[in-house]
Amino acid sequence: MTNFLQASQNQEQLNCQTYQKTDIKAGVIHLGVGAFHRAHQAVFFDRLLGHPSQAHWGIIGVNIRPQDSHYFEHLMAQDGEYILKTISAAGKTEYDHIRSLIRQIDGSKTPEQVDDAMMDPSIQLVTSTVTEGGYYLDENHQLMLDHPEIKADLSGKRHTLYAFLYSGLKRRSQTSAGKITLLCCDNLRHNGLLLKTGLMQFVQAMQDTQLATWLEENASFPCSMVDRITPKPSSLHMDDVNARFGLNDTMTVMGEDFIQWVVEDNFAGEKPPLETVGVQVVENVEPFEEAKIRILNAGHTCITYQAALKGLTYFDQAMKDTQLSQYFSDFIEQDVIPALGESVVDLPSYANTIAERFSNDNIGDTIERICSDGYAKFPVFVFPTLLASYQNGHTPNQTLKGIASWYCFLQAVKKEQIAFTYHEPSIAELSRFSDDQKGVEAFVSHPFLWGEVIEKHPQFKEDLTKAIMDFNQSLA
Repeated sequence: MTNFLQASQNQEQLNCQTYQKTDIKAGVIHLGVGAFHRAHQAVFFDRLLGHPSQAHWGIIGVNIRPQDSHYFEHLMAQDGEYILKTISAAGKTEYDHIRSLIRQIDGSKTPEQVDDAMMDPSIQLVTSTVTEGGYYLDENHQLMLDHPEIKADLSGKRHTLYAFLYSGLKRRSQTSAGKITLLCCDNLRHNGLLLKTGLMQFVQAMQDTQLATWLEENASFPCSMVDRITPKPSSLHMDDVNARFGLNDTMTVMGEDFIQWVVEDNFAGEKPPLETVGVQVVENVEPFEEAKIRILNAGHTCITYQAALKGLTYFDQAMKDTQLSQYFSDFIEQDVIPALGESVVDLPSYANTIAERFSNDNIGDTIERICSDGYAKFPVFVFPTLLASYQNGHTPNQTLKGIASWYCFLQAVKKEQIAFTYHEPSIAELSRFSDDQKGVEAFVSHPFLWGEVIEKHPQFKEDLTKAIMDFNQSLA
């Protein structure tokens, strides 16, 4: 995408930081360059590069999955540049030319280039977005050593985040390239701790005590909370951008106008001054993390299967449905906020903001996308409210209804009654949840999904069974 701006016919409408890209040096490596990274972290670093003294915080974007190579080729063809289209709930639209991804490496094809980049002493930060399933940790946060991709990586292959980090950081440790911060940007509670847990177990499985010691002394794993609704890229927005600006941008990404990044102040080496461009750098991420996960993510999760069973296509339609809109309010007021308790976050105000964002009909976020990967989402997003409610002596009826809707959705998927394909990496694990008493018993007793609640609060199984029966009757 050389001369990208010169091609634009409406430059006055296109926001662009004033830095010269040729002046920018890389200080960050990002593993997993999807739409979310391009609409979130890359935007903050693009803003940071606009400060003349911060020209050393460019990003090297790395693809680690062969199945994403075709997508990544388009990004490489555009030299990492693209247009971000931002639309508010009121319909206000802005366009930004993002240039912070100054170099791209397809690690699935040339992994040695990732190693070379990671051993460069100018690199101070390795960030990652590989989705919840990319960490291969079981319910006890133990690395799944028997997983085929982990087993392959332990024998020297490159499939997972851990293999790329292991090889690159080993090279860095051998060349005394300096301390480094490994910043997980995935939507996981205590994500920095989980990244460290998984990586250190991988290093231990490799029997590499030297690297383990080096990491303990030279690496940090701050936690972070990220938030911006970013739908799957659409030709609708690409066509708009290309017609408006006379471009051929195949990598247009679109997002809502809300953007938030909260980062724990725990940097091993040089710390980028991200607070100057709107990032919240705090001592403790947990209150922000809990509010977001339990209100936004759990709200998405508990509503989306109900919306799918109603035949809705977009999430904003769900929020305009009288029953589902009331459900969201009840879920937050009756279950979530009481379970969270005291917080530095204004929870009612935050919940109102989330409801407004969910209702943004310009986003076009699909029920299909939000339904995906339910098996991984419920233990992370919904379980905490479930457990805290029972611990407080409260039966979380709205939460139970959301869980019940997932079970009923799974049965509808089996009967081919859902209009879209359910994307579920753990679909084999869900096969035991048949549409009968035995299947319900397996569902309400599943240790990965409901673990501690089953053990400490036996009434949960009876409550969820009743919720499933009631939800089934409501569908009749």
